Amino acid sequence: MADLKRDIDTVVIVLMENRSFDHILGYLGLPPYDRKIEGLQIKDDPRFANPHNGHSYLPYHSTRLDMPHDPPHERSWIKEQIGDIVNGSRPMNGFVQSYYMNSKLPGPAAGVTPEVMGYFTPAEIPVTDFFAQKFAVCDQWFSSIPASTQPNRLMAMAGYTLIDGNADVLRDHYLVYDWLNDHRVNWRVYHEGIPFFALMPRLIPELLGSHFRGLDQLANDFRDESDATFPDVIFVEPTYTNAPHLTVPTDDHAPSSVAGGQNFLRSVYLSLVGNPARWARTVMILTYDEHGGFFDHVSPRPITTEAPPGASYPAFDCSGVRVPGLVISPLVQEGAIYSKPLDHTSILSFLARKFGRGEGYSEEVAARGQVFTGRIEEILSLGTARSEILHPPGALTGVDLNTIAFQKAAAIMADLDPDKMTNKFPELRNFIKKF
Repeated sequence: MADLKRDIDTVVIVLMENRSFDHILGYLGLPPYDRKIEGLQIKDDPRFANPHNGHSYLPYHSTRLDMPHDPPHERSWIKEQIGDIVNGSRPMNGFVQSYYMNSKLPGPAAGVTPEVMGYFTPAEIPVTDFFAQKFAVCDQWFSSIPASTQPNRLMAMAGYTLIDGNADVLRDHYLVYDWLNDHRVNWRVYHEGIPFFALMPRLIPELLGSHFRGLDQLANDFRDESDATFPDVIFVEPTYTNAPHLTVPTDDHAPSSVAGGQNFLRSVYLSLVGNPARWARTVMILTYDEHGGFFDHVSPRPITTEAPPGASYPAFDCSGVRVPGLVISPLVQEGAIYSKPLDHTSILSFLARKFGRGEGYSEEVAARGQVFTGRIEEILSLGTARSEILHPPGALTGVDLNTIAFQKAAAIMADLDPDKMTNKFPELRNFIKKF
């Protein structure tokens, strides 16, 4: 097993958006893959059925890369999706009902299975499948709380949350960035678009500093930068669907196509393997902030999350829904399956054990460790890094090139004459810094 202090120099963290484990990786349990994994083990298993209006819907192979709608995934809707405890577990049978009732959509046409019951296969997610085949899958990784994006990202980056739903402006939290600074650990964020924690006013001035760089710099920095200045911890952020953007979103947030996310993940991986010596001492952790309203059959973990001081919301009585989790490193056994329970705060505990003196990032995170007993370093089972550089599949072509062409045109127009162009084309205002 790799030694956490001795064999690892760089930790890379990638947090994608809004997909469940069964939706992305559940296929691994089905023929012809037949991995010993908690996935969709039996095709058409009635245990996985979700009812709606007298019909019963089973998971199905979806070949559509985008979504017509963004499934509901706030706290009250998730409660409906997972259901109340029956015989010690949640029934996980309210996803279809929630999708149609809370999205105010008409019911599905005859013979049409709702998109939230769909799952992908390697044809739709070839880069993720490459990671799953060549590195390690964590099939018991749960979003921290049964809530939406912002609270779960705060759990991932602070270990607690002052909100239980999305807010227009995030309140101040003590973040992992602060902890790394306090422990004199060098960190950096590489971002395609606006980083998530720009939602915190305190951090906005930091975006112009050395800690934040464009993703297009990652490959060169990873290959050429001196060890003296190169970061110990790297956060990589995609282009968010909900943020102002010129290019195709790459975060996997529905209704965006997963093609953008696949190409983003491929680019990040290729940036890391471009320096084999540095890659040999690197661990990349890839997961999703929450399930986004997509079906998963595994009951959330029974853990209570109280509102911390300064917050006011009812306690959560379970974790969030299971999400994809992958650990990508030459220190990982090919095709490994790790089945001890993990959640987003497991990343904070991992960083604390690697770079800190204690066993926990905070008291809250240490308490969660009693339920989420997995340790990421246990997945790094090889004492010597694998020397072969593995190459991922090619880029997906599912991105709409016509959309890209219009977005490039918008960028050129915005640069040409901002005042005149935005008067004539107000929609350009979102893409010009002065506005």
